[in-house]
Amino acid sequence: MRRPDAGIQRHMETRLAALEHRSPEWRSLLALLRATAHAQGDLMLRAPLAVAVDPDAPLLQGQALHMDTERLARLMHRLAHAAAADAEPGDPTASLAGYRPSGRDAVRLVEGVVRQDRSAADELAAAVGMVPEALAIVAQFAALPLLHTCGRQLQDRVPAHWPRGYCPICAGWPILAELRGLDRSRWLRCGRCGGAWQFPWLRCPFCGETRHERLGSLVPEQQLETRKIETCASCRGYLKSVTTLQATPPFELLLLDLETVELDLVAVDGGYARPQEPGYPLVVRITG
Repeated sequence: MRRPDAGIQRHMETRLAALEHRSPEWRSLLALLRATAHAQGDLMLRAPLAVAVDPDAPLLQGQALHMDTERLARLMHRLAHAAAADAEPGDPTASLAGYRPSGRDAVRLVEGVVRQDRSAADELAAAVGMVPEALAIVAQFAALPLLHTCGRQLQDRVPAHWPRGYCPICAGWPILAELRGLDRSRWLRCGRCGGAWQFPWLRCPFCGETRHERLGSLVPEQQLETRKIETCASCRGYLKSVTTLQATPPFELLLLDLETVELDLVAVDGGYARPQEPGYPLVVRITG
């Protein structure tokens, strides 16, 4: 079982502490991030992933993910405990106190996350008297080590020219765009599996719009051109864009997403939003 080395852990802890100082109301969310960071080295897959059959589908389509379901249940229990322990009065995550899922329930919840289907979280939360949104958040974090493992295994199989805006590995919409290196090539990044794929400059990843007069950007004060918001007037979608020398590690994408939340606020105030529906109906099975 691999664990992130001590230097990486200290670096992440410094950033998490800075976020907590800046936004104390995020304490429960940051507790989940912190607990998930310690699980990043858990290689939860018991067998290599198969070679994709359909070249036009995401690489996880039709896969059977074989994993230790009891380990997954223990991880979900730890995450629920971490979220409830740091919950403020009235915080929905307080309803997670004492939650200990069975291996079967953990599989249902995480499988739903991978498929981008929240119905399992809604049903299980109703059965045990928890707030559905709180259980869904814990399930999303519990799925990250699995999705990151899939991302590491499959990144080398990503087509050189993937024309779609959703992730070629897990079908998630990009969490942000990286403008990399001196040539500032545009790479979309998935916040679920950490996947990366190069994408044309003048194209909206959400609706495919290519007319330059329909595509724009918002640059908040003091951000210069290193961090901005890409916008589309056709679908009213937006995507955060950051300048970087190299690819951001998968877990750090989540930290970067929180550190740039002011860009989300500017975009929402301008009437832009991110897609709520999945870009592709992914079918995946998790087995123990």
